[in-house]
Amino acid sequence: MPPESPSVLLLGVDAGGSHTAVAIGDARGRVLARAEGPGSAMRPGGAERSAAVILDVARRAATQAKVSLPAVFAVVGAAGAGFAPEQDALAAALTEAGVATRVNVRTDIEIALAAAFGDGPGMLINAGTGSIACARAPDETLHRAGGYGWQLGDEGSGYWFGRRALAAAGRSQDGREESSTLLERVLLALSLRTLDDLVRWSTTATPAQVASLAPHVLNAALEGEHVAQRIVEDAAAELLLLLRVLSRHFPGNDPIRVSTAGGLLLPGSPLLAALRVKVGVELPRARFADVGGTVDGPAGALRLAAQLFAAPPGN
Repeated sequence: MPPESPSVLLLGVDAGGSHTAVAIGDARGRVLARAEGPGSAMRPGGAERSAAVILDVARRAATQAKVSLPAVFAVVGAAGAGFAPEQDALAAALTEAGVATRVNVRTDIEIALAAAFGDGPGMLINAGTGSIACARAPDETLHRAGGYGWQLGDEGSGYWFGRRALAAAGRSQDGREESSTLLERVLLALSLRTLDDLVRWSTTATPAQVASLAPHVLNAALEGEHVAQRIVEDAAAELLLLLRVLSRHFPGNDPIRVSTAGGLLLPGSPLLAALRVKVGVELPRARFADVGGTVDGPAGALRLAAQLFAAPPGN
């Protein structure tokens, strides 16, 4: 095992679509400092742009820890880096930028699993701007369901909520759906005046901007708005489906640990409450952890970095 020294610096990076979080630590994976910044998810041809954001956040973490980059080794969990070409491109860009001497890029869901369950089995459901579920089965194989982006799916995600709210606003205006306050709520949130203004806004809105409407739907549901409550129930059913698919990889009758992540599943969220009810009925083997929405991605990445750094060459 490498000797422990202040000069041995490791990085754990969670490179998401809406924010980037970096934990800098020592050879044992102990966190020395943290920093956060804007999103740095991978896009086709966007490795340099993602690396620049990560570098800036990593520099701020290093300043807090009173150390200098490059780190010896970094593990980066990056949204949009589900395939080898994207992973290799981002690793090369980060190395070239001076973030770390060696870089291992994985999906953001892999580092979330490490944070939630260590090396053990379990299922993780994430609902933020997008949505995805992943699992480490008892045989240590990794599996995923969903997470294909706003154009192909992301059911139960922030974008999905925002899109449903926009549709409900139009349908309510036409009388095709029961009366709803969602139009008024959305107009107020966006500082707009009329449905026509909203239509114009929607033609140029990014997925992240549409996803920003999700908290207003959740608040409306908490206040008893029937259309919003129906959207929440539909979202919970979609997230349940992701977990049901993954539960097939857990044979036998043993309990299955389930953890949650993402801004829509924070403690107190009506979506989390609805999901817990549905899972309790349809997946009785599931056992929710008491850390809803608080899976620490950078710490999971740092833990992986420490494990890989300490492993004998070739392992």
